Parts: sequence; C-alpha cells; structure tokens
Amino acid sequence: MDKSRASIVSVAKAAGVSLQTVSNVLNFPERVRPETRDKVMQAIEKLDYTPNLSARRLRSNRSSSIAVRVDSNAPMGKGSDALYSGYIQDEFVYELVRACEIRSIKVFTYTCEPDENEVEKLSKLIDSRDVDGFLLTSTVEADPRLKYLLSRNVPFLSFGRPWGSTPEFANSYPWIDVDGASGTRDATKMFWKLGHRTIGFLGWKTTNSNPAKPKSVADDRLLGWSHAYAELTGLKSKKSSRDLCELGDESIASARVSTAKLLARHPEIDAIVCASDTLALGAQMEISRLKKSIPVSGFDNSPTSKAFNFSSLDQNISEVASLALKVLMGEEGHSIKKLNPPNQVSEPNLIIPPRLIIR
Repeated sequence: MDKSRASIVSVAKAAGVSLQTVSNVLNFPERVRPETRDKVMQAIEKLDYTPNLSARRLRSNRSSSIAVRVDSNAPMGKGSDALYSGYIQDEFVYELVRACEIRSIKVFTYTCEPDENEVEKLSKLIDSRDVDGFLLTSTVEADPRLKYLLSRNVPFLSFGRPWGSTPEFANSYPWIDVDGASGTRDATKMFWKLGHRTIGFLGWKTTNSNPAKPKSVADDRLLGWSHAYAELTGLKSKKSSRDLCELGDESIASARVSTAKLLARHPEIDAIVCASDTLALGAQMEISRLKKSIPVSGFDNSPTSKAFNFSSLDQNISEVASLALKVLMGEEGHSIKKLNPPNQVSEPNLIIPPRLIIR
C-alpha cells in the first residue's frame, strides 16, 4: 500500500477493527483493551499513518493551543547599568514551544504592559476560542488571574505557586515552581564548606511582616539563606542573621549600593549569596571597586554567571516545561485536560529543587 495515502480506514482494515476503535485508540486510549490497542498501533506504524490533528481539533471544537504571556525585553536599570533580566522567562517560553512542537500543539503568545489589565486579555482569548488552555508565569500574592481562570473553568497551570494563599486554594489548580529557598540554602552551605563563616545576602525588597511564611519569590530566597545561616552558626533567632542582608531592586546599580552598605556595616563578610545573577554581578563589581576578594553566588545560571565566572543556581527550565505539559495534557496527550474534578487537581503540585552550578 502507498504509505502516503494511508487513512484511518486502511488502519482499521489492517488491524481488523472498527473505525470507532481506531478513533478511540487515537483520542481515548484508556477506553481500549491493551491487546486491541497494540494491534491498532502496529497497523499505524506499519502503514506510517499520521493522524490529522487539525481535523480532530475541528471535530472536538478544541484549538489544541496554549497561551503564554511574553514580557518586554526592556533592560533593568539605565545607561551602563542596563542588563536584561528576563532570561528565565525567555528560556521557559523557548523550552515550552519546543516541548509543544513534539506534541503538535500550538503556542499562542500575548503581551501585557504594566498599565494593562491582564484579566481582560485572558477573557478576550477565552471568548475568541483561539486557545483552550493557559500557562501563567510570574505569579504574585492574591494573583487575580488565578481566581478568574478558575471561575471560567478554563484549564491552566502556573509556573509559580499561589503565594500567600490558603492550602485549599493552592490545591484547586495545578502549578509548578522552583524551590528558591532550597537553592539559596545550598549556596550558603557551599560557602560554609569552603571555609567562609560570615555569609551575607543580597535580595529584593519585601513587605512581608512574617518572613517564616513567604509570600513571594523574594521572601522564599531570603528564607533559604536565613535558615541555613542560622543553622550553620547556631543562631537561635533568625533575626540575628538579618543584619547581614540588604534588600533592594533588581538592578546592578541597586546591588552595588547594597553591597557597599553591607560591607561598610560588616567588613568581616567573606561571601555573599544573591537572589539573582543581576544582583551577583552588581555585588561582584562593587567588591572589585573596593579591591576586596569576596566570592558571590547568583540565581538562574544565566549567561551572565558564566561570563563573569560566579556560581549560580540552575532552575531546570527544560524539565519544568516538560512537566507542565505532562500535567496539562497527560504523558503523551495532544489536547489539554479539563480540571478533574472541577477545582481540584488530580496530581500533587510540584516544587522542583534547582541545581547549584559551582564555578
């Protein structure tokens, strides 16, 4: 038989089953007995049959596409301090598109400026039926996108946990996150093993009054360093270590100012753990200006960390993207699953530890 003309009819005939059985194998394999499923798959392989995914989408009224927001490539800081800090999101979108291509799934991208209402954009995308699922990034405390998509009963997953939410809400939809606390904890312990005993921290500003319960990525990464340093030094109060940290903005300029303050207050500091590669670079530059020799570590394992040769934490973005699709679509699915049952996840949410890359 001419393989280029193989059809579902020829597959059914070769396998000795009905057209409906072949359709079930392609769309609902769990409904078919293993031995029958194997016969159909053997026929598909022998005939080199390729399912018409476009037709299946039309029949099921599903677009088989995922929407994800992309942010501006605007740099952080100004002038010579400018440094693009969106490396992780760029890498995530790239890995997501690559993983979706393997499953023949389209990725629909959209933008949202700071002065725009993202919920309104989500609403328009849902109503247009251009997409049948969403993958959210950069979650924040009381994120309005989460409750809105749940209210619309639209399948979605967030790369980032629902900060500050109740356990019930956290279990109402699927999410994946990287364990920032374990990352900064590992970096702190690395410096300790290397003989450093006064380990400072550079992070981002936070309004959280209860550091033990993180409500943001900033809190999470600060908590990891704070706990590790208190444990290593035997400090009874986490507050004792807080004098060894400075919190500012995500820019080289801010990191340089924070580093200068930290070292002026504690000249005995002999290593600094940073919440990002941008902060680590700023710290490294200020340390060099002060003619000191103090190692720093970053977070993200970006090209910056490689170029300036400091240790950093890799977020395993390729694994995150693959797991996100697995949760949304199953092991090898080609369409997004509805929340099952509504507002309750069928698999535990995932917190993935980052890998410390030592340089």
